[in-house]
Amino acid sequence: MALTPRQELNFKTLRQREMFNPPFSVYIAASFRHKHGVRLLGSKLRAMKCHILDWTDKATPPPDLTPLERRVWMDTDREGGQVYSFCKNACLTADMLIYYGTSGQDAGVEIGLAAATGLPVLGIRGPLEAPGLMLHGAVTHWVNEVEEALNVIGGVMRHAAQSLKTLDTEHDAAVRCLCAKLKRFNK
Repeated sequence: MALTPRQELNFKTLRQREMFNPPFSVYIAASFRHKHGVRLLGSKLRAMKCHILDWTDKATPPPDLTPLERRVWMDTDREGGQVYSFCKNACLTADMLIYYGTSGQDAGVEIGLAAATGLPVLGIRGPLEAPGLMLHGAVTHWVNEVEEALNVIGGVMRHAAQSLKTLDTEHDAAVRCLCAKLKRFNK
């Protein structure tokens, strides 16, 4: 189906706007066992106009494997390191990372990558999680519930859309703390 000239102009304008102001990007670091929760959180964030750097489609084993074979499949990077490369690059280039707890070693490494580059990390504690020293310190701000995380991210996105010019009027300390680390918007 061909676009009308007006639709084509609107499309070009949208593409140009995205080139100069790309969508707010988020990577969710989590254990594979939280895949369904990550997808649900991702769909909520997409509804808020976030761009999700999504690992869940890349980390899906073939359906005919036994549980043991699935575990081996998950612990072996496929496609010549493409899953690792995608996740590493996402951790280094996203506007913000979310730690979805309780998660394991891989999520901890991803949070460490982001923290080492200065990216803001929002941590959602698992129900019984008591993060260790390094994970606790690498996360910029912790919340206990997904709904709380969504509210904080909404505040961060609101200020990011204004190039952080309105941040001095923000009353939420979590939003101020995370915005202070937004590299793309703090140049």
